[in-house]
Amino acid sequence: MIRLHFFHTNDIHSHLNNWGCLVRYLNDERHRLDQVGEPYLTLDLGDHMDRVNPLTEGLLGAGNVHLLNEAGYDYATIGNNEGITFTKDQLSTAYTMRHFKVVLANLYDQHSGLRPSWCLPWVIDDMQGIKVGLIGITAAFPNFYRLLGWSISDPYTELKAAVDQVRGKVDLVVVLSHCGLPFDERVAKELSGIDVIIGAHTHHVLEQGELLDGTLIAQTGKFLRYAGHIVIEYDECKRKVLHKGADLITLRKPEDQSAALEVKRLTDRGIANMQHRIAYLDHPLQVDWFQSSELPSMMADALRLWCDADIGLVNAGVILGPLPKGAVTRFMVHQICPHPINPCRVEVSGNAIISMIQLGMKKSFQNYALKGFGFRGKRVGCLIFSHLTYEQEGETAVHVRINGKPLDKAGRYSIGTIDMFTLGAMLPPIVKAEQRFYLPETLRDLLAWQLSKRSDAKPDSHPLPHPSIN
Repeated sequence: MIRLHFFHTNDIHSHLNNWGCLVRYLNDERHRLDQVGEPYLTLDLGDHMDRVNPLTEGLLGAGNVHLLNEAGYDYATIGNNEGITFTKDQLSTAYTMRHFKVVLANLYDQHSGLRPSWCLPWVIDDMQGIKVGLIGITAAFPNFYRLLGWSISDPYTELKAAVDQVRGKVDLVVVLSHCGLPFDERVAKELSGIDVIIGAHTHHVLEQGELLDGTLIAQTGKFLRYAGHIVIEYDECKRKVLHKGADLITLRKPEDQSAALEVKRLTDRGIANMQHRIAYLDHPLQVDWFQSSELPSMMADALRLWCDADIGLVNAGVILGPLPKGAVTRFMVHQICPHPINPCRVEVSGNAIISMIQLGMKKSFQNYALKGFGFRGKRVGCLIFSHLTYEQEGETAVHVRINGKPLDKAGRYSIGTIDMFTLGAMLPPIVKAEQRFYLPETLRDLLAWQLSKRSDAKPDSHPLPHPSIN
């Protein structure tokens, strides 16, 4: 009998405070297993990168790849934070630096029809004579991937085909899934031949995994609070699994000092790469989450103009803080608007606009502590409009005017807004509307664009190459 070990992380989202603790744990465990001769693999399940962190933003993902290299990861798949918040060239450049293999079956170049050169649909790893097939899949967001030059195929279809290809060649099949727990549970029930699904995306904390129809599902939550450890006991003579189990390890100090210092070094390098000036302000710009203020209004204007729409719409909570008088750098804009959120254009009726205004008036809406959908703030805040005015009588919006003209309740209007409103149920008329997304620009790119137009001084114009991490 042989024990196979799989260490895994998922949905770190560039929350790297515990990175030194993780590296210490991995190094200690792998040293222990080397002493007793038991094989292991170290895996990341995607959304390691998140551009909320200046390390990731300033180094365009290369710093995250460097950390995975230094920590001794063997394989990784990607999440939506890798796939749809970086351009094709940025992602390719970051992954050319990898020492691990990226496993991903359902991503294709839109033009060539081929998978990217930096990934493989599946791999076979020989763990002391036990052949383990690893298949990678990620959640499909076709409207976003398409605008970046990718084709993303249905993960279930790709997985089924890959399992059929791999099963006869290996002793064990392990799926690296960034598709979420409901998807993983469906796969466990419907697809035979899979031994383990290591999951991500929905941030579930599965303390001892979930055994479903003979398939073990594991996931470690988010933000590097835990590391995962899967153990499979395998009978080499009978070629069968005897036992499989999963456990979560709470990451606490002590930490690996060199790994913690490397995070700091890369963070400093990322911040340094964002110090170029984009504008100069002759007065401070303020933000208020619960009433009209200058910076959110500027963002609403930018959305209207960028999307060539009748009105602009944003929630005030996307701006996290003010900007002082004087020089404004790219880093300062990132600090007040770190969200991986993109512009979006929708068309709705006048009646729908009134319903959204009134929904946005509610204190429960404004105070909602939204998590996910790209939002990295604290409160949603009030709705801020560009080229739209109204008066409030109680909980009713009256005298609504668009660009100075009375709103036609039966008319149709275009809105430049944010993709966050299309992904949840906060503003139903936008969720139901026909949508056009704009990528790769994020909200901070639009804000920087507006700031540079208002500035009295020319921004630094030197182009930035892909940042070095050395």
